[in-house]
Amino acid sequence: MTSWRIRALDPAVPAEIERVAMGMQATLIEVEGEALGRALHSLDWLRARVRWHLEHPCAAVWLALEGDEVLGHSLVRAEPPGPEETLPPGDWGLVTTSYVWPSARRRGIARQLLLHDEAWMQVQGLSHARTWTGANNAPLIALYEGQGYAITQAAAHTGSGSPMVCLARALPKA
Repeated sequence: MTSWRIRALDPAVPAEIERVAMGMQATLIEVEGEALGRALHSLDWLRARVRWHLEHPCAAVWLALEGDEVLGHSLVRAEPPGPEETLPPGDWGLVTTSYVWPSARRRGIARQLLLHDEAWMQVQGLSHARTWTGANNAPLIALYEGQGYAITQAAAHTGSGSPMVCLARALPKA
């Protein structure tokens, strides 16, 4: 039995926004390294990104909590493929970022956040899901591949030039 739960971030609680912004920065540091991870986006920019996801009906921010402690998060939104995409037709959901703090890993939290993201996408009527990550992010790639995702694209990160991969899959019909 899990002692943690998933719920929407409460926009009236600044500490939750701060924790997610810090987790977003921690993700960048893990994938890009300390110097570049901090340089890519300021905490102010990351806080604004969290708020954007809270203010738009096509987006959501989920928290994994144990009591009041944020153990992890995911940000998800509806996003149609752009003209440069090689994705099949359909309505796409994008997991823009997810992170589980190191002390809370190996408890199934990342997988449950992903399942929660997919359920949200299905309620929105989206037919496909995807995420982008660093090509060196083996744990996240393994998580997604274990859920039926496949690498469908590769490109350089627009800010760092680092190799990135897109993992995608069709969602089951609800």
